[in-house]
Amino acid sequence: MRAFVMAAGYGKRLGVLGEEIPKPLLLLGGVPLIGFALEKLAAIGVKEAAVNLHHGAEKIRCALGHYAHGLHIHYFHEPEILGTAGGIKNAEAFLCEKNEPFFVINADAPCGADLKTALDHHEKGDFLATLILRRSSEAQKYGVLEFDATGRLRSFLDASAPGIPREKLSQAMFTGLSIMSPEMLSHIPAGVASDISTQIYPRLMKSDARIGAVLSDSYWMDVGTPSRYLQANMDVMSGEFAPDFSWPPSELLFIEGPVMKWGEGSIEPPVLMGPDVVIRKNAKAGPFTAIMAGATLGNNAVARESIVFPGGIIDENSILERCIVGPGAMASSGNGEVCEMVFLHNKEQSKIYDA
Repeated sequence: MRAFVMAAGYGKRLGVLGEEIPKPLLLLGGVPLIGFALEKLAAIGVKEAAVNLHHGAEKIRCALGHYAHGLHIHYFHEPEILGTAGGIKNAEAFLCEKNEPFFVINADAPCGADLKTALDHHEKGDFLATLILRRSSEAQKYGVLEFDATGRLRSFLDASAPGIPREKLSQAMFTGLSIMSPEMLSHIPAGVASDISTQIYPRLMKSDARIGAVLSDSYWMDVGTPSRYLQANMDVMSGEFAPDFSWPPSELLFIEGPVMKWGEGSIEPPVLMGPDVVIRKNAKAGPFTAIMAGATLGNNAVARESIVFPGGIIDENSILERCIVGPGAMASSGNGEVCEMVFLHNKEQSKIYDA
């Protein structure tokens, strides 16, 4: 089987962090976000994936190469971004070559949903597409979808199939994960930008097209803001989210248990540690902190519920809580405590926000 991985977005809600690091390459539990999508696909037998590129294209291409996480990667660069539907249409020849269903997955929304169950439902129902949904208190924010007892989608946002009594429908939100039959692409215009959620699925609903729906109660997280990104890292370390592969990677050390001495300082688990990390005199790391390769905590520095990218430095006497220190960046709180800040190399620090 094949798949399409959406990786072209700007990551605007991440602010300066998204400008510095393409969202698919943000480290979640020490693994690039896109790795979670690729590993999930490989686990179900997908051998090849199309990855669309725009923002940070060369960084993503260099990070993955032509074979990554068990999949052969085929790139589809978009000089002008084509949107969530236009990007899929741009890869039509590749996706439809074998005349079989293919998966569509976001590179920035780790999810524990069972893809095999969704694929079985799609094939048995002979659907044009099948969407993986989840119940959530945030459904109104992301958009409400409705489906019937047979697992057929009956409304998408404000667009409803004709003649369906709404009181008999269940509500949920779209995870961004789906399965499409090749025929689905005939409903997407070629050569223009288009959005799958606001343009394509609503139109198909109104025409009573056969769209399937599978409900999943598994973990899902939109890692679209710094706050949610930090929470996702904590979820991996707490076990709230269990990846579809052996975690952590062999080059990283995941430390659990009581507070312990480390170097000249100490750590309060859980802590995820890369190689060649330096923890200087009386410095403290954790809990729920990821410190990547070659990072340094200076004398008396503290990092709690934070992420320190490779080569990042926390200045002496600086106390960080729920902060992100970018690659090679220096974080300093001026001999005090700072909460919810992003520190990037050669850029001013930026306050974390959620949206």
